[in-house]
Amino acid sequence: MQKPIIKALLIVSALFSSACYADESTLQTSAPETEKPVLEQVQNERIQGYLSELSDAHAYIGGYVHSVGEGIDNFFGDESSEVVQKGSRLIVYTPFTFYDNGETVSSLNFRALIDLPKTNHRWKILVSSFEGDEEQNVNSVTNSESLSNTSQKTVTEDSQNTLAGRYLFNASKNTFSHIDIGLKFINYIEPNPYIQYKVRYKKELTKALQSRTTQNIYLERDRGLAWEGRQVFDYQLDPKWLARSQTSGTWWRDDEEVLINQKAILFEKINSFRARAYFVEGNWNIDNQDTLFESVSLGMNWRERVYKDWLFAELEPRASWYESNNFSEPVYSLRLMLEMHFYQLR
Repeated sequence: MQKPIIKALLIVSALFSSACYADESTLQTSAPETEKPVLEQVQNERIQGYLSELSDAHAYIGGYVHSVGEGIDNFFGDESSEVVQKGSRLIVYTPFTFYDNGETVSSLNFRALIDLPKTNHRWKILVSSFEGDEEQNVNSVTNSESLSNTSQKTVTEDSQNTLAGRYLFNASKNTFSHIDIGLKFINYIEPNPYIQYKVRYKKELTKALQSRTTQNIYLERDRGLAWEGRQVFDYQLDPKWLARSQTSGTWWRDDEEVLINQKAILFEKINSFRARAYFVEGNWNIDNQDTLFESVSLGMNWRERVYKDWLFAELEPRASWYESNNFSEPVYSLRLMLEMHFYQLR
C-alpha cells in the first residue's frame, strides 16, 4: 500500500515540474480558463501521460481503501444488509513550510476514515498520523471550512498516530454528534488511550448570518481531561465574499491553563475550484497567575482544485509576531501543500 502512495506522490512531483516547463500554447483549450482546473487544461502529451499514470494510481489506491473498508464492514456489520454506497476515504497531505531564517519543515500526513454502512451507518474507523478537524479538510474548495486552518493547538491536533472507532449519535441538517474511542501512540509505540465526545449546532440567525457552535469533551491517559469550544459566525456579504469570526477556547484540567484563539477571515470565492482566504488571528494563554497575549499573525491562503475532484494545492504566506521577542521582529513563512483524496470511483 505504501509503494503506490509514494509512486502517486512522485508522479505529482514530476507532473508539476513538467508543467513549469510546458510551452504556454500547450495550456490553451477551447474552453474558458475558469471552467476547468489548471491541469485539466494541459495539452502537452508528456504531462497527459503523467496524468494518466496518476489516475491509474488513484484508482488502484482508492479501490484498495474501498476493499479494506468492505472487509471490515462485513466483519462487524450485519450480513443481511446489502449496502452499495460507501464513503471510505484516504487523504494524504504533504505540507512544506519555508521560514525566513532559512529553516524548512516538511511532513507526510494521512487520514483514513473507513465507513461501515452495515452497522446502520453508525460506526466508522479512523486511522490517522495526526488528529486535526476533518471539517477543515473537506473535498471542496467552495466550502470555506477548507480554508480555515489555524495555528492554534487544539485538543485534537497532536502529532500522534491514531486508531479509533467513531460512533455517530446524530446527524441532521443542523446538528451532529459523535464519540471517538481509541488509541494514540506516543513516540510511535507507547499507547495513549483516549475518548472524545463532540457535538455541533448550526443555526441560521438571518438570511445572511449563520452561527455554528461546537463543544468537544476529551479525556486521555497522558494529559488528562480537556474541554474545547468553538463559536463561528459567518456573514455572506454576496455570492463571492464571506466574512467569518471564529473564537476557540481550550481548557486542560491537569495543566490548569486555557488557550484562546480569535480569528477573523475574509473568504473570496473565485470560481467552483479556486478560493482565497485573508486572515488575522491572535492567541492568548490564561493560567492561575496571568493572562498572556502570545502571538498575532496575518496571512493569505490560496486553495485550488488542480485536477478532477481529488487533487488540491494550497499556498499560504504568513507573517507572525510573538511575545517571546516582544513582538519586535516578524517571522515570515510560506507553506506549500498538496492534498490527495483516494476513494472508490463510481
